[in-house]
Amino acid sequence: MVGCCARLGKRGDSTFSRFAGIKARMPEATPDPVVPSPPPSGKLGRTLEALRGGWPLYRQLISYMRPYRARFFLGLLAGLAFAICNNGLLPLVVKNVTSSTLPSSQNSAGITGTFRTGFLSVFSTKKTDADGATVKVERVRRTPTPAVWAACLAIPAVMLLRSFFAYLNAYCMHWVSLRVLRDIRQKLFGHLVGQSMDFYSQSRAGQLISRVTNDASVAQFALASVSADLVKQPFSVVIGVATLLFLDWRFTLVCLVLFPICILPVRYFGKRVRRSGQREEEENSTMTILLQETFAGIRVVKSFGREKHQSDQFVASANEQLRSSLRARVSSEIVGPMVEAVGALGAGLALLYAFTIGMTSDAFFALLGGTFLLYEPVKTLSKMHLILQQARGATENIFALMAQQATVQDRPGAVELKDGRVPLAFEGVDFRYHEEGPFVVSGLNVQIEAGRSYALVGQSGAGKSTIFALLQRFYDPTAGRVTIGGRDLREFTQESLRAQIGVVTQEGFLFHDTVFNNIRFGRLDATREEVIEAARKAYAHEFIETLQDGYETIVGDKGSRLSGGQQQRLAIARALLKNAPILLLDEATSALDTESERMVQQALERLAEGRTVIAIAHRLSTIVNADHIIVMEQGRIVEEGNHAVLFARDGYYRRLYDLQFGAEAGATDPTVV
Repeated sequence: MVGCCARLGKRGDSTFSRFAGIKARMPEATPDPVVPSPPPSGKLGRTLEALRGGWPLYRQLISYMRPYRARFFLGLLAGLAFAICNNGLLPLVVKNVTSSTLPSSQNSAGITGTFRTGFLSVFSTKKTDADGATVKVERVRRTPTPAVWAACLAIPAVMLLRSFFAYLNAYCMHWVSLRVLRDIRQKLFGHLVGQSMDFYSQSRAGQLISRVTNDASVAQFALASVSADLVKQPFSVVIGVATLLFLDWRFTLVCLVLFPICILPVRYFGKRVRRSGQREEEENSTMTILLQETFAGIRVVKSFGREKHQSDQFVASANEQLRSSLRARVSSEIVGPMVEAVGALGAGLALLYAFTIGMTSDAFFALLGGTFLLYEPVKTLSKMHLILQQARGATENIFALMAQQATVQDRPGAVELKDGRVPLAFEGVDFRYHEEGPFVVSGLNVQIEAGRSYALVGQSGAGKSTIFALLQRFYDPTAGRVTIGGRDLREFTQESLRAQIGVVTQEGFLFHDTVFNNIRFGRLDATREEVIEAARKAYAHEFIETLQDGYETIVGDKGSRLSGGQQQRLAIARALLKNAPILLLDEATSALDTESERMVQQALERLAEGRTVIAIAHRLSTIVNADHIIVMEQGRIVEEGNHAVLFARDGYYRRLYDLQFGAEAGATDPTVV
């Protein structure tokens, strides 16, 4: 035992002497007179520059985190704790463990006899050599002390803490960002739905879908990644550099001297990522538009045999998106390997430096480990402003939409319309859809009495649908006013006004939902019995019962699984269920066959009792029984009266009638069509 210790002691003295000799021959190391700025500040400066450039947008984005600030700050604290464990404690623990357990460190310190790492014991074993002789071999075994056990267990303890705080940081930040994504989408969708009709006439549905889905996701990803790293990584760099300077400031400066080289690829590729990211977002929007329009117009596509044409357009868009995505990813991902390459070069120089000055292994491993731990946060920070640049375009798109105000809004102090069973009137109304466009309605003066039926007749473009749009206040008149009960429509809230109006449009739009839910859309609190009763009145109950799942049958996109007449009857049932005092019918029976039309006309006549009904009709057979017919041409009223009066007048209405049914038929019986 004593001999073994003596031999080990001599080896330790010899090793120490060699390192002492190298140190004696070397001049005292001095730091460079000019020390370049550490790169973390350079990369952080780039990130701060990106933050400042889009700060008004990011501030709006951050405002959505206020309801979740407790969880957000918990994530920030977890990030700070991770930085302390990862870049502060871990290098120190590695140094302590190495000095306590590895013989090379102890020998370099000249330790002999009893080791700090435990107690030495010598035991003998017998071994047979190549000649078959038995020889005695002495082996050394060290028994770890409690201090050694503590030092060894310190590494897994720190790693467990590090992993826990990393998980807590990531979980909290994603928890917050996903809720922010939900809130942004909800607010954006609500804002878009609240826009006026002129907004939709100038926008593409696919582009709006892209804003709600793709752009919001990009903004959420940036918020999650940047907010998670904005505290964790800078603190990791600061704490890591401070720890390395504490261990050996000369070694630290040798490692950091290469860091400014990392700024060059970050600056160059950052611009490429921004351009490619913007192009990628544009192509995402283009692809969404193409998908939406193709699926919405699939009947037209198939009727004209343009499947290949649409597919070619999609392929071109997908290829362009692929090229933009590849450029963005390549430019973004190449930064990491370049930073790692510089880090590897720094590690090699650090090793040469350690050999030259005779650094002990425990100090070297601690410094080397701390240096490698420093490169990960630096690499992350170098990419952070690239993420911010990618998110900036998406964030601009989102908040640009949110900043766009509806042209038709409730006045301050607008009141609710309680009852629509009052007269309507157009008083000197002029209207045009665009400021410099032609007037589609001019000098319109109409009195509509409550509880009577009115019909609007005229060629396409005469202004009939515009009257419906003005009544529902989708638009406000350019001049004049529309009144209800003698008061301007703008004095009432839009919601209460439209609650008094039931509508059956020419398209008869149905949602991709069940028959039951499509009818109940007219009044969401209706019972099942009320829904069925509305279907009976619209003569829809019979065909609904023949469907595979009855009222629970899915009607398909826009009612594609039903015939045109069936779709129209469901739309009429929806309006019947609403039971509004004002009913607007835009070619409500245009898709029905003769028998169904007669039944629905009877239902509408019953519904019209005590209600104000205004119908647009191109088929004059559907409005001959209207109390009052208004004939329009080029936005002006040219004739008014009932069917008999207008027919006898031999004017514009009579010409329309003769065009549809022939002069001979009209001359023989003007009231039967």
